[in-house]
Amino acid sequence: MSLRLRVIFLSVILSTGLGPRRAAALTSPDDYLGYHLGADRKLAGLEEIDGYLTKLDQESERIFYCQVGTSTQGRPLNMAVISTEQNMARLNAHRTAVRRLADPRTLSGAAVDSLVAEGKVFVLFLCNQHSNEIASSNTALELAWSLAAGTDPVIERALQDVVVMIVPTANPDGQQMIVDYYDRFVGTPYEGGDLPWLYHQYSGHDNNRDWFFLNLAETRALVEVMYGSWHPQVLLDVHQMGSSSVRMFVPPFYDPPNPNNPRLVWEQIEVLGSYMKYCLAASGKSGVINNAMFSGWYQGSVRPNATQHNITALLTETASARIATPLYVERSELTGAEGLPEYARQMNFIDPWPGGWWRLRDIIDYQLVAMRAMIDCASRHREQFLRNFEHMAAEAVELPEHGAPYAYAIPPRQDDPGAVARLLEIFGRTHCEIQRATEPFSAGGRVYPENTVVLKTGQPYGRFIKDMLEVKPYPDLREYPGGPPKQPYDNAAWSLGPLMGVRVDELTEPFEAELAQLKGAPQAEAASAGGLALLDSRDCNTYLALNMLLDQRVRVERYAEEVSAADRRWSAGALLVEGPERVLGRVADSCRVVFTPVGALPAGYKFPLKRGRVGLYRGWVASEDEGWTRYTLDRFGFDWDRLTNERTKKGGLRRDYEVIILPSLGKDEMITGAGPEAAGWGLRSRPPEYCGGIGKDGVKNLEEFVREGGVLIALREACALPLQEFGLPVREAKGKTFEGEFFCPGSLLRLEVDTRDPVGFGMPQSAAAFWADGVLLETFIPPTVELDRRVVASYAAADPLISGWVVGAKAVQGQPAVVDVSLGKGHVILFGFGPQSRAQSWGTFKLLFNAILRGYAV
Repeated sequence: MSLRLRVIFLSVILSTGLGPRRAAALTSPDDYLGYHLGADRKLAGLEEIDGYLTKLDQESERIFYCQVGTSTQGRPLNMAVISTEQNMARLNAHRTAVRRLADPRTLSGAAVDSLVAEGKVFVLFLCNQHSNEIASSNTALELAWSLAAGTDPVIERALQDVVVMIVPTANPDGQQMIVDYYDRFVGTPYEGGDLPWLYHQYSGHDNNRDWFFLNLAETRALVEVMYGSWHPQVLLDVHQMGSSSVRMFVPPFYDPPNPNNPRLVWEQIEVLGSYMKYCLAASGKSGVINNAMFSGWYQGSVRPNATQHNITALLTETASARIATPLYVERSELTGAEGLPEYARQMNFIDPWPGGWWRLRDIIDYQLVAMRAMIDCASRHREQFLRNFEHMAAEAVELPEHGAPYAYAIPPRQDDPGAVARLLEIFGRTHCEIQRATEPFSAGGRVYPENTVVLKTGQPYGRFIKDMLEVKPYPDLREYPGGPPKQPYDNAAWSLGPLMGVRVDELTEPFEAELAQLKGAPQAEAASAGGLALLDSRDCNTYLALNMLLDQRVRVERYAEEVSAADRRWSAGALLVEGPERVLGRVADSCRVVFTPVGALPAGYKFPLKRGRVGLYRGWVASEDEGWTRYTLDRFGFDWDRLTNERTKKGGLRRDYEVIILPSLGKDEMITGAGPEAAGWGLRSRPPEYCGGIGKDGVKNLEEFVREGGVLIALREACALPLQEFGLPVREAKGKTFEGEFFCPGSLLRLEVDTRDPVGFGMPQSAAAFWADGVLLETFIPPTVELDRRVVASYAAADPLISGWVVGAKAVQGQPAVVDVSLGKGHVILFGFGPQSRAQSWGTFKLLFNAILRGYAV
């Protein structure tokens, strides 16, 4: 029977109630919810989702619903596992089989054959990462019911070969935020509008940019599912996109491909994506495109991370409604996209959608066809997917034989032990093998000391190690030959060594060394002593320790110059601490820092520090940069409050705050906010209580705050407000970004730092700045004596690119990157790049922390 006839046959069975008897025994989503799943203006919230899948677990031997983690706000992060009764009865045996295939080094050819012959393909559906892309959390209920109830004979056959894993929402906190906000305004003019705050507490939309860094509780839990406890062979990341173009994207992906991904992964992605597109066509679903829009390069999302762990990972993106409110789209409003120059038929877009009504139920229907096609295809190619899963791991073990570096070495004596430990935590959590030298060894013309950490590429997940640690250029892609550069989908670079300020040496040739396997990532050293002690300001963990010490009222002073003590030189910014051993011991153990005792007071100028109060601006324009700043402040123990529009307009800010941080937002977004008066703000109005900004009074009050002795920190786009409103001797270099001389999409640029300046304390003289959507700064001679400016850090005078892509580098060479401006009694500290970008750029965290400490000085 042809696929089209099979689809028609199945629709008749389901519409007439002639499906397998098992279906009648199970509660359907419609019966449980009391409405037809996907109905207009109806959404299942987290309680309904978990309640329904728990009920299915109780009613059927085919489903196991379990908690796999905890969200940032403490909610359960759950997963459903579904297959036939026979497969579920042997679930642990099937898990063991794929776990063994994930590391073929101990398997003989006969063992591989045996495991493949009996094995099942594990398929993971990851739903609702982006919480306003709400449909898939509801789709998960119908998919789970249809699999458990046996409503589809084609999938019934497929389940004999496949174990399905469904994470109904990868962001439980945000899922409930969206449902609560939507339900609150149904039936009002604000129905279906965007949240005026982030739908993940820290990351908002950027939770799908955390998969290589693992800052978030959700991504940490899910990588353990993927690489530690379950080992799926196939993964589908289910998303939604804008409403005005194609109805659905399915793979294969658009150029460029990441060269570190396995060749077989790309081919299997094409097989699965093409079959999904075929099944969508057979089901009458128009407007489906492939080989467009979404590239195969970017590392931050779940897909490339998974592919470098030998999982065939795909993405679907379906057009959105207004959350659960129907949307009518005129044919004339449909536009082209990347890979679709105009909205018209072409080879990768054979059947354009003609326009019309678009509903939540339409999204669910498209997603269900794609998901079922994926299960069917995984079953039809069961043996190949299992065998290729093992084969890709075996290929990775042989990477050095095919031109990859043999290993990466991380010497033990580094400026920032906390950053080293955090870098290694990434590889530990993603189940890469980490080794430590038990004695000195020679490699690459150098002698490495004992305790050098070694990450060999010749291991099952060696591609991930190489991709994270190598420094590589992004391909020079243009809109047309000789034309402007083509914007990458996201970042062009993520090289962890320079990003985190950690020395990582690439070793191309094999070497002999005595190495011991490490279980998990090694922690930074910790040591304490009572009385007088010094803390090294080069260690990011020192700033967490400082905040804990100040909370416990321990006296802390900071040296403003280099000092000699305990048989070594200490860089400017070192902390002098005096406290009882029991207190310092607790702080040392908690923060993994070393308190070095000093018998006598080191000579040198120093100043005391007090616990300061930080106001972090958050109005009604949700900003991922604000969320990541909040995460960074929480991670390192800074005391902060949300600075609202109303509080800013009230004035008297100096009474409450020593420091105010403006995260990366446009000037107009801060001053006028999200209200109707803000030019260019979408088609969806917001309720009056979520409109407006700080206004002109707020701008005046911020300047007054600085003049009275406060420290105002402006990040990236936010620099425009003090630059244009305060009359500072700094301006934005107009006409040099993106459209003109300078183009730098998410890349690492070499930074030269004045380490004698208080904002540069503890930094190396040469560092890496992560540039993404930054601003170029220019200083000029101050017009009055009350103003002064000091360049804390500049981009390198020659060849600033470290990793990624830059066009027109001359525009930044030798130009300011961080500027400290004195205004009255206070300071405005301007960052042209993001020193805390996505809470990943550990190598420049200290610049932000030192800027905050300008307000802590007594």
